[in-house]
Amino acid sequence: MALIGITAGPSQAATRSGWADTSSLSVCVHGLDSGAGQRYATVVLMIKTHKTVRTQGYAGLQLLNSRGRDVPTQVVRDRGRAELITLKPVQSAYTRLHWADVPAAGGPTKAEKHPTRLEVTPPDSLHHLDTPWKLGDVLQKGRIDITPLVKGTGPAF
Repeated sequence: MALIGITAGPSQAATRSGWADTSSLSVCVHGLDSGAGQRYATVVLMIKTHKTVRTQGYAGLQLLNSRGRDVPTQVVRDRGRAELITLKPVQSAYTRLHWADVPAAGGPTKAEKHPTRLEVTPPDSLHHLDTPWKLGDVLQKGRIDITPLVKGTGPAF
């Protein structure tokens, strides 16, 4: 599947010296192989500066519609261990996303609003990065399961 665009939100001063923030990162989303109503993707945060930075934990996510309004998004963290990651220039960290493309019992059969953008908030950051979302609807009240960030760009897409 294709690489989905990159844009940055407002820059911020680092919350902690040496930690990754929106001024040092870019973001992209890769769709992964999926099947039987299950969808997968990776969100990749790549260092865009010449400084080495650290990060640890889970990214925040919010789906938006074409008017910039929130689409129901319920981020559920898995029970993985969040390791401290040191990233050198042009290195990346990623999280794997999982969501359902089938309605839950008693739930609506269609998403209420179709997401077109994804806001990604790096760990320990107050600001977000913005990228297009071209991976379809997220049913079951917008539930997206995520893993903690790990070093690399993720599985092949």
